[in-house]
Amino acid sequence: MLTTFLIVFASISAQDKMLDLLKEELKSQMTTLQKGEYPPYYMNYRVTDNYSRTIKSSMGGTNTIEVDKQVIFVPQIRIGSPEFDNFHEIESGSPAISFGGRPSNLLPIDIQNCEEAFKEIIREEVNNRYKFAKSNFETAKAKKGVQIENEDKSPDFTKATAEKYFEPALKGDHIAFDIDLWKKKLNKYTAQLAENKNIISASAILSYQIWRKYFVSTEGAEIAENRVYIILTISGSSMAEDGMELPLNKSYMAFTLEELPSESEINKDIKAMSVKLSELKVAPLVQPYTGPALLSGSASGVFFHEIFGHRVEGQKMKSDADGQTFKNMVGDYVLPKSLNVIMDPTMQRYHGHPLNGYYIFDEQGVRGERVEVVKEGKLENFLMTRTGLTGFLKSNGHARAEFEYDPTSRQSNLIVETTEYKSDAELRKLLTDEAKKQGKEYGYFIKSVTGGFTQIGRSATNSFNVTPLEVYKIYVDGRKDELVRGVDMIGTPLSMFSNIEYAGGDFEVFTGTCGATSGNVPVTAVSPTILVNKVELQKKAKPSVTPALLSRP
Repeated sequence: MLTTFLIVFASISAQDKMLDLLKEELKSQMTTLQKGEYPPYYMNYRVTDNYSRTIKSSMGGTNTIEVDKQVIFVPQIRIGSPEFDNFHEIESGSPAISFGGRPSNLLPIDIQNCEEAFKEIIREEVNNRYKFAKSNFETAKAKKGVQIENEDKSPDFTKATAEKYFEPALKGDHIAFDIDLWKKKLNKYTAQLAENKNIISASAILSYQIWRKYFVSTEGAEIAENRVYIILTISGSSMAEDGMELPLNKSYMAFTLEELPSESEINKDIKAMSVKLSELKVAPLVQPYTGPALLSGSASGVFFHEIFGHRVEGQKMKSDADGQTFKNMVGDYVLPKSLNVIMDPTMQRYHGHPLNGYYIFDEQGVRGERVEVVKEGKLENFLMTRTGLTGFLKSNGHARAEFEYDPTSRQSNLIVETTEYKSDAELRKLLTDEAKKQGKEYGYFIKSVTGGFTQIGRSATNSFNVTPLEVYKIYVDGRKDELVRGVDMIGTPLSMFSNIEYAGGDFEVFTGTCGATSGNVPVTAVSPTILVNKVELQKKAKPSVTPALLSRP
């Protein structure tokens, strides 16, 4: 353990040398590759210095402590011309990723004493990617002659400002971390949940990641930026008599350990989770349903992320294989006039709440911008990278990727706001009125969700699935709300979007990680409660496990 920390702190003084070494190698390799059959017209080098610490506790005891450091190198090589290049047909510049694997492009941690190894690894990876770029470019040219061309004729690579930006590496107090203290805290949290005999699993995970991100390009960009992500997640689950596992979780995101909630606040949340897990254990199973529903702020945030956010990621829409749900709807009303949808990576906090999708520069070295995607119900914009789209020939800083992937357009901080606020009481009355109108005995309130997934390609039905955790029946005759279990919310995007009617004034923040073709990226969804006049709920898959015959000791 001590050795790991010594390596980390020893390497900090060397981190500031990284930019110079990357610039030197980029210039050298660009000069060498100009002599090849296909001289690159553009190159960039990305490095992520990832220092992570993770502690996991289960049922009152520590089961994992991980301290890890990786320095990950990703070059991008573009050959041909900005109008038509080797990325015309694919999103990845890595042969390993394109064929379903992951590249092993790790650089030495100790740059000072391993400079030659550092340079050799860079040159080998650049050589591999150049060969792959040639192959992709030749394939794209061949297809151009025999296949029907995409309808979108915009450039494969658009212009952007080459910025110079430098943040000093974080040192000392900024990365201090008391492992023993946090082991005790997490064990206390999970032990508190484990006191409830209805709970079959209780876990707590603290993830503390410091990323130092470097970017240099042949256009002259030079960027060194720090990002800090601290997420505490507490989870528990019970099991119904039919074997259905019933999970609940609560996550807290911060940029410093001091920003995390107090122990008393967390203990209060754990107590509420414990009570709810016992109630879920005996809750009735939901039946298939179509009708009105209220979605809480966190639930509607995930709902917007899945059914809308993935369909305004501009780079994907350039391909005719994409469903292109909203591509030709710019200027049309897609939501009620009272609703606005914004993507804003520049926003570090929303009303004091830390936002996981915050960053200064994206993975193409472009400064992140606030994008008004929907303004007063009308579709205005898309999330753009340097890949052009008809009518949108400028990046707004939404090219994102996990460490080793090539970037594509991805969401950041999704914020839904309304100009016509409804109180909780008004929304509840609107729900029951709509249920009566549709001849329903009840409507639903979806209070919390865990995530979801969506299909956006043309080769499959464009649909979504959101996974609720806590769901209530709201009866039209005034009976007490009833907790139910076993719900999946499904549907198709345009149909569901047309059913949104009203929104509340309060908001909730959902912190998450979004997985897609360019890997897992941190995101946030901020949204008020919304009323949808028709949702479709289906039963979850039938459990395949049998509840334990013996009770927990």
